[in-house]
Amino acid sequence: MHWQTPIEHELQIHPRTGHEAELGALIDNLVDGARRAPGCLRCQLVARENGQPWLLQGSWKDEDALLDYFATPSLQLLGEVLLCHCRSLSGGIVETLDQATGKVA
Repeated sequence: MHWQTPIEHELQIHPRTGHEAELGALIDNLVDGARRAPGCLRCQLVARENGQPWLLQGSWKDEDALLDYFATPSLQLLGEVLLCHCRSLSGGIVETLDQATGKVA
């Protein structure tokens, strides 16, 4: 499926104990780069406490913009960072819905 509408992604990250500060700093740098990428509408890290997963959230103009970002060295670095500093990950990509109608925007 090829999406021409805005799409969003969310990655749930469970940091390894004792790795929170280093992981947060590394992801913050990657988020800054994503925000400068063509087609990025929003990117943020929501770091939570008490064992709650962190959320890496982004919104992109369309699928092409997201795929172009996925091909960058920065995103490949994210994979390496997560392998070293996380105990589990989960996530997904969805088309953006119009909040008023509940339909794909």
